[in-house]
Amino acid sequence: MRFPVRLLLLAPGPLRFSFVQEGLAYYARRLRPYLRFETRFPRIKGKHPAEEAQRLLAHLPPRAYLLALDERGRSLDTRKMARWLEKLLLQHREIAVVCGGPEGLPPEILKQAQEKLSLSPLTLNHELALLVFTEALYRALSLLSGHPYHRD
Repeated sequence: MRFPVRLLLLAPGPLRFSFVQEGLAYYARRLRPYLRFETRFPRIKGKHPAEEAQRLLAHLPPRAYLLALDERGRSLDTRKMARWLEKLLLQHREIAVVCGGPEGLPPEILKQAQEKLSLSPLTLNHELALLVFTEALYRALSLLSGHPYHRD
């Protein structure tokens, strides 16, 4: 099942962990049959939340549905995520998934987000959170397409 959707994964950069870069590249290849997957990791120089918000917001497509990765967001198991994701992908052509840096997401972004998604009740390093999200995205899409990757 291919969706005519561009999904942008956005977080402060640059990424420091090579294993995260490799993992994101691996899942980007695996996601190609399902949707257009892109990543952006703009360098955020200042640590002021308003500056970080401005820099991240500048990279968002103008009409994108904004999904914030936040530990206080909605929590889904894999099957529920697949059903939720299918609805989202059928309703929107551009989706931006934003993950904060070490200080989390600035309040300006959390206020603008249409939805917040929690990957775990644990606090995750933002680079690991990117990798966890991307794997969960691939797993949900493969489940929707009937691919045997997911096992209950």
